[in-house]
Amino acid sequence: MTKIQLPFSLATPLDESQMNRIADLYGTYGILRIKIDGTNLIVEFDATRFSPKDVEAALSRAGLPLAARSV
Repeated sequence: MTKIQLPFSLATPLDESQMNRIADLYGTYGILRIKIDGTNLIVEFDATRFSPKDVEAALSRAGLPLAARSV
């Protein structure tokens, strides 16, 4: 397993329903941890299962207000 942390900037603060969707993302095989720090979101994932684009797509499908990838 290769763990990678991928930072994102959020366009707006997360509301309660978006926080619940983040909790649902933990059921996605390969997503290991999601940390929220103000308007930043850091996703730790298994790089043998996901690419950065896959992670970004999963976050977008969950309806999270991503402004940009911070890398």
